Amino acid sequence: MAQTKGDTKTSAKANDAFKTETPGWASARSTSAFRALNFELFIRPNKYVMAVGATTFIVCVGYMAYMNLQDSRKGNYTTLNEDGSLSSRPKVSKWE
Repeated sequence: MAQTKGDTKTSAKANDAFKTETPGWASARSTSAFRALNFELFIRPNKYVMAVGATTFIVCVGYMAYMNLQDSRKGNYTTLNEDGSLSSRPKVSKWE
C-alpha cells in the first residue's frame, strides 16, 4: 500500500500526541546564574559522579567524627576566653 499525503499528516499528528515536554527543572524558565549554580538539576543523573560525591561526603563526616573522638579522648575542651576568643584546654580534676 502506498502512503498518500493524508496518511502522512495523520501519522505526524499521532506522533505529536505522544511527545512530551522535558520534565522537571529543565523545562522551567531560569537565569544563567541559576543554571550555573544548580547545574545538577539540568543534567542527566550520572552514577559515577553520584558515587564520588557520596564517598566524599562519607569521608568528610567520618573525619569530623574521628577528630571529635580524638579530642574527647585527650580530655580537651573548648573554652571561651574573656576577650571572646576560643581556646582548647585540657580537662583538669578539681580534686588534684
